[in-house]
Amino acid sequence: MWGLLILSGLFIISASSISSRIIGGEQSERSSRPYQVALYLRVGTTGQLGFCGGSLIDPRWVITAAHCCFHDELIVDNVQAILGAFSLYDRYENGRRILNVEEIIVHPDWDPMTFTNDLALLKLANVVQITETINVARLPYLNISDNNFAGQAGTASGWGIAAPQVTFVSPTLRQKTMTVITNQQCNATMFDQLPPNVVCGLSSFSGTCKGDNGGPLTVVYHVTEEDILIGVATFIDATGCNDNLPSVFTRVQLFLPWISNVTGVALV
Repeated sequence: MWGLLILSGLFIISASSISSRIIGGEQSERSSRPYQVALYLRVGTTGQLGFCGGSLIDPRWVITAAHCCFHDELIVDNVQAILGAFSLYDRYENGRRILNVEEIIVHPDWDPMTFTNDLALLKLANVVQITETINVARLPYLNISDNNFAGQAGTASGWGIAAPQVTFVSPTLRQKTMTVITNQQCNATMFDQLPPNVVCGLSSFSGTCKGDNGGPLTVVYHVTEEDILIGVATFIDATGCNDNLPSVFTRVQLFLPWISNVTGVALV
């Protein structure tokens, strides 16, 4: 593991300890992040469930973190994707769909020791219909793929725990605005141990927590006013929250050729 920086992977949940919400932040507006996906991942025959976030990037594909797909070095074998959710535990919520995942494709260079290339693509068992509550996230345009986005306002979202000591459930999707910082700035607080292909966001006394893993970091593209998916939440500090550290995401733009090759999503 990484010296002083202790990392945490897939968040295992139980009836008494279920992922709650992004630390700090605010409740999202319903349908404001229609690409947000909740993932339940069953771990072998133990009956344990893991929880992660993800983003819909095509009517049949979800992008998440590679580490979400493993527990004790074994790949998870049963994944359900909840799309169009706002109130996570309201099974009868209007506009939501629950789909099985039929294939998990982990980035071939994923390194579980350093969290380098921490991406996975999940193929849904069926094509999901695009609706008011379910839509795809815009991948970075090729003409901005060399932008580091530093100084821009980014938004992270999820149902991750609210604080290291909190275990109760947050009923709704939450989000947090953070400033995208340079990797040099991020490394200064991370003991110079960051993987090279990440993007970081910083917000005072708040950030991503366990259960937010795999979820999106977006910025608004000023030309089209679209949310652009620039990051996938990667490692979380072992305390459970990145409340005094930058939130770290795998930088999506560096993986566009791989994403397109696997999913067939056209790059523009």
